[in-house]
Amino acid sequence: MDRTVFGTYHPLMRILFLAAETAPFVTVGGLSQVTKFLSRALIGHGYDVRVFTPFYGSIDREELESHWKLSGQGKILQVPASTVGVPRSVSKEGEDEMESVECGVVSYVGGDDDPQVTFLQNREYYELRANVFGYADDHVRFALMSKGCLEWLLTIDEARRNGDKEVWWPDVIHCHDWHAGYFVDLARRDPRYCQVLKDVAIVFTVHNFRYQGNGEMRYLPSDERDDGLEQIAAFDDPRLLKQNPLRRGLLYSDAVTTVSPTHALEVLTEEYAEGLLDTLVQVRGRLSGILNGLDTEKFNPGRDPYVKRHYSRRRFVSARGANKMDLQRQFSLPMDREVPLLGYVGRLDQQKGLDLLVESVGRLMEERDDVQLVVVGGGDDRYRRELDDLRSRFSDRVGLHLLPDFHIMPRKIFAGADLILIPSHFEPGGIVALEALRYGAVPLVRRTGGLNDSVEDFDPDTRQGNGFSFRGLDAWSMFAALVEALTVYRQPSLWHRLVENAMSCDFSWDYAAIEYGDWYARVLSSRKPPLKLNILSRIKKTL
Repeated sequence: MDRTVFGTYHPLMRILFLAAETAPFVTVGGLSQVTKFLSRALIGHGYDVRVFTPFYGSIDREELESHWKLSGQGKILQVPASTVGVPRSVSKEGEDEMESVECGVVSYVGGDDDPQVTFLQNREYYELRANVFGYADDHVRFALMSKGCLEWLLTIDEARRNGDKEVWWPDVIHCHDWHAGYFVDLARRDPRYCQVLKDVAIVFTVHNFRYQGNGEMRYLPSDERDDGLEQIAAFDDPRLLKQNPLRRGLLYSDAVTTVSPTHALEVLTEEYAEGLLDTLVQVRGRLSGILNGLDTEKFNPGRDPYVKRHYSRRRFVSARGANKMDLQRQFSLPMDREVPLLGYVGRLDQQKGLDLLVESVGRLMEERDDVQLVVVGGGDDRYRRELDDLRSRFSDRVGLHLLPDFHIMPRKIFAGADLILIPSHFEPGGIVALEALRYGAVPLVRRTGGLNDSVEDFDPDTRQGNGFSFRGLDAWSMFAALVEALTVYRQPSLWHRLVENAMSCDFSWDYAAIEYGDWYARVLSSRKPPLKLNILSRIKKTL
């Protein structure tokens, strides 16, 4: 297969993703979407991608096996509980130390565009749990995931050494978020694994620096914070809880990305580093940012089953007007195509800028009676109360659905609202802006993280740009951006050009895959000669 990425030839580069969640099997946050769609996009570019993840109790085995086929025979692993050569903490009298955890591994294959997925099975830590995250022993569960993956790789290496030339072996292992940080450390420093993986590139993507382990690591006293130097503790050792897997992933990986170029710069400041500034400065030469993509098949106003009237970037005025009135009807607001309709989709918390939204929109509605607002999302009770108060003050102009909804209502809002408000205090990726742009709902954002990389201010003179933005972390800055946006809205020819610009943006996963492919290539080129020779020999065989 002949594939070129930025002028570099990469036939059959083999990539292993290690992640705590992947769609369609489990979907808790954006990580599951990244592992699904990035892996599929990379496969479309000729990469051989596989995924390793736990088999949770919430996975419907019958549904899984109706769409995916079992690949090969499963394996039973005895996963060591402790790191080789690390002294155990003193156990309580009469209490046995944990020596190992028995796990199964089983692989499934889907369609041609799907990666092979290998699941780590264990009843106690995964299959008997109702949820994916949120347990007191999450640090143990994901240390087990990491070490289980390493033990599985040891079985593959043994098959290689026994002469099996058909066995699959990764060129790059791509670890995602703190859950996989244990893997990075163990793969590079534990004698049981480091020699086996010395020629494999290990890269690390941080989707949100706020989450650094099973606890609030950044609030620990400075003398209790993990410096990343001590070896990973055993599963049943209380020291494991205070070891910071995110820091360790940063320290010991070959390269690090976050989910937007701007956020890669932001985290090099005290404001955004979440207590990891010293580590991030230390690894800044290996740090870069790649903007996430969007599932353009799912988010498609031309075929979306939840949208009342379908449309395209060439023909949208009438359909979006009809969708607006349908949205107004569902929220019991006066139905009027001409009224500017503002929308918010997301969690109700301070990170998302709900404090700025409530205050600025409240002031706007005090000054003018021709603006409506609809909100979808669940979260902090403080913002529920403040939004309820806003609705009580402006009952005929504010509609609320204060429950989490990741499927139907957001797309109805994208298809009918004129402006999507995203006033985030910080936003590593900013997927909501990409979804809004796809549907022609103009984003109004605070200029931070991925929002800075995806939204360009509209210029009425040149008619270039796809949205509006503000920089200040205060309601008056947002209020000024709202006034600017509504001024453009009252000029239909300008507004229609702006909507067309928004819908013309291409943030598909295809572009993200190209950037990730180039990133893998740069990391591989910086590795030891034996790895480069392995790649070159494989290239020659395909010529």
